[in-house]
Amino acid sequence: MYFSEQWLRRMERREDVERERRIEGGKETGSRRFATAISTLDKAFIAASQAANKALERLKEEPSLAVVVFTENYDKKVVLEGISKVLSKVPIIGAIVPDTIYNEESIVPRGIGVALWATNSADVIPFLIKGITRSEEAIVEDIRRFFDRSKIKRKYAYLLGIAPNISDDIPTKLARVFGKVAEFFDGVYVGVVGEFKPSPWSVIYNGDTYSDHVSAFIIESDVKFGTLLSQGFHPFIPFKVTSVEDSVIKELNNIPVVEVFRSILQRMGYSDEDLADPIKAGKILSRFYVEVADPSRHGRFKTSIIKSLDDRGLKVSTEISVNDTLWFAKADLEDMLEGTRKGVRVALSYVKDSSPAGFIIFENYTRISALGEEINKDKSNIRILSNLGFLGIPTVAEIIIHPDFYSGSQSGIMLGTLLANKGEQP
Repeated sequence: MYFSEQWLRRMERREDVERERRIEGGKETGSRRFATAISTLDKAFIAASQAANKALERLKEEPSLAVVVFTENYDKKVVLEGISKVLSKVPIIGAIVPDTIYNEESIVPRGIGVALWATNSADVIPFLIKGITRSEEAIVEDIRRFFDRSKIKRKYAYLLGIAPNISDDIPTKLARVFGKVAEFFDGVYVGVVGEFKPSPWSVIYNGDTYSDHVSAFIIESDVKFGTLLSQGFHPFIPFKVTSVEDSVIKELNNIPVVEVFRSILQRMGYSDEDLADPIKAGKILSRFYVEVADPSRHGRFKTSIIKSLDDRGLKVSTEISVNDTLWFAKADLEDMLEGTRKGVRVALSYVKDSSPAGFIIFENYTRISALGEEINKDKSNIRILSNLGFLGIPTVAEIIIHPDFYSGSQSGIMLGTLLANKGEQP
């Protein structure tokens, strides 16, 4: 039984996420080289122009890049016309999403958001990775060819990208691709946008949209960037993976995974009748995640939603291998809030010798849903602890390649890139 239709997109979306809410401690931030703005006006061109102009006024400098996100209720061509009119000379990447975007001021169910960054210590190279339905080898070769032609002038290199969820293997495929070119980067951060059930979708690159490409920036920087990673799910039972095919787990501890999961749920008070009903089963499964332990370093995990559970096995959204240690986990509000607080502190520790600017954040829809009424408190934690601006883009999967984290594809986390500049802010 496949549960994406029932719950992975909007089921259990709380009413509090369906209205605009203000974030505690909004307005001015500590950086003047990073600025965001959101418009919720109905008319696409006016809303796009308003968001872009407001962000530009707040930045007070010439932007080096722009990240744009808007909900699918807007005409994408008209939005991009409005954005391009204001930011005609600025490289742009972005995403069209079903709903829910946020910045340091507010969380909105529908709107257009813009983030601008001005840098005195980095080179920004727009990069369109074409044809992500092609073979992994072909994509890897294109990236290697690009770097063979380029001369990296600065100390660090990062990739910030957005991909459309157009086929079931996109997150794990791209994670493998970027893992094979990891020697070129000090960090790769990619958000996969769209529906959990793959469908035609688009990402933004400069003045156009693309449905089979990764829209990205390669950023060569004199200073290190930070990484915000927050999981916040409470693991409660570990198992050894004894049989797996692709991302479908078939056996845990040599027992069919369906029997294992049914036993766990029965001990928690759920019945076979609950699991037989698609709606009830979807609601139950939406509360559970799996976490795969990093075999190379204690305490690091990859998180994944449960995509489906049927006689074939348990399908997840990350790569998994025989002999991996897998934990079942439940969303826990306090763990999520603490995960964000810890994640912000860790991100800031990376840029202690430079000047932090602001965050571009990819956050999974399931985490947004699990936060419920406390989403405002979670984002206030970012704002209060960092005193920086941020733009939040909802995702169905998140990809990180970084030596200090368990690299690969995940689904269910909040992943942020903390941009930084050399020296003090003006």
